Amino acid sequence: MEKNEVCTWPVEWTEEINTCPLCGSGKICSHESQLVDWLSDPPSGYWLMNICGACGVGYLSLRPAVQYIQNAYKNYYTHSQSKDNLIHKYLRSVQNYLYEAFCDFADHNYTVSGYLVYILARVVFPLGSYFDAKSKHVFQFRNKGRLLDVGCGNGEFLDLVSRHGWDVIGVDFDQEAVSAARSRGLKVLHGSIDVIDSNEKFDFISLSHVIEHVYDPLELIQSCYALLNDGGTLWLETPNIDSMGYVLYKSNWRGLEPPRHMILFNQMVLSAMLLKSGFSSVEQKLHGLSGLYMGLSSERLLKKSVSCSSMTGFKQWKIAMLLRVVSLELMQLLSKKRREYLTLVATK
Repeated sequence: MEKNEVCTWPVEWTEEINTCPLCGSGKICSHESQLVDWLSDPPSGYWLMNICGACGVGYLSLRPAVQYIQNAYKNYYTHSQSKDNLIHKYLRSVQNYLYEAFCDFADHNYTVSGYLVYILARVVFPLGSYFDAKSKHVFQFRNKGRLLDVGCGNGEFLDLVSRHGWDVIGVDFDQEAVSAARSRGLKVLHGSIDVIDSNEKFDFISLSHVIEHVYDPLELIQSCYALLNDGGTLWLETPNIDSMGYVLYKSNWRGLEPPRHMILFNQMVLSAMLLKSGFSSVEQKLHGLSGLYMGLSSERLLKKSVSCSSMTGFKQWKIAMLLRVVSLELMQLLSKKRREYLTLVATK
């Protein structure tokens, strides 16, 4: 795709950030320029991300002004109905069956099929850790109480845990997603975490790929802390700017997602923010198969950004792609620092 096919934002819709939003440093160790939002139709650009020379986080230096941020989601439908072909729908139905059986057994609802699936998932280790992360490790907690899912989307996770005995509520700023979740019979509010009454208390709060979208992540974490009961849990997941995927793909790494991802964290900074907010402990978890997902997604972005004529032969390209994607999945096991996602469990 040529540059003239990329839609640029009006200057008055954007703002320039010259210092790190987290530590305030103006030192920059590197940057990614001319970033394009390939996930919208039409693609938008050109965005600039800096890597802070002091704390190491990535932040959009040219980003949407808060009053225009909704335009970043206008042509980006994260909660639309799937348009997968028949094969993909079949594979998805198989995955859903395995996932449901795994969750049933993990919640001590013992059946023969659940037992077989659970053993399979534990033997095929990345599959088991994928199901653990998909369920946000909630089945590791024996006591079920009140659960808040911030950025709950269409309510898939809320529906699952409500069927397993949790008292659930969700919030999401996307009205279409809220409507889809409510059609499941779930209690879901439209807006951000601010729409939750400050007197409410929860035993478990989840932030799945939310914190990178907000302008003030520390305020969000502090709000979650205030809403938790003593001993409560905050489950948080976000792309990792120190990941091997970013090292390999740079501007085409799926985790960048300009201009919706405002700040990209590393493990040290995010853990420090949680502890600074009052949490007594922070544990990093593994999200199995995240290397495969992020690798394949980044490969698709790479193909969009690079003309076919500039690629090597088809066979050589396929081999190189396979090596990159497999290396990302292996890295999930070899290095906590280089994982694609930061998956953290913080205890109040």
